[in-house]
Amino acid sequence: MRDLANVKLIHFADLKRDLPGQIRSIAAFLDIDVAPNTMAAILLHCSFNYMKENASASVPLGGAFWEGGAKTFIYKGTNGRWREQLGRDVSERYRARAERELGYDCAR
Repeated sequence: MRDLANVKLIHFADLKRDLPGQIRSIAAFLDIDVAPNTMAAILLHCSFNYMKENASASVPLGGAFWEGGAKTFIYKGTNGRWREQLGRDVSERYRARAERELGYDCAR
């Protein structure tokens, strides 16, 4: 799928590292111009703090599935945090199952 001309994959870590650059890249991919005042609004609304404060508007069923609601779902915005939460054995079982059910490329 990543090789299709009409698909652009974006990683959360890249958004965290360089949100303005990623927004410009998305705009270029879509072949649209983004005015400076529109860019400012996009950056505000795509910021982690904004999304966390307004989580109930974007999390499924307003966060009803998560103890603590939508703000629990949008928690820290830290990539790889699960590595500190799960033991090596659990992580390895998950990786093996993901590869078995999804195939190597999709699991990665």
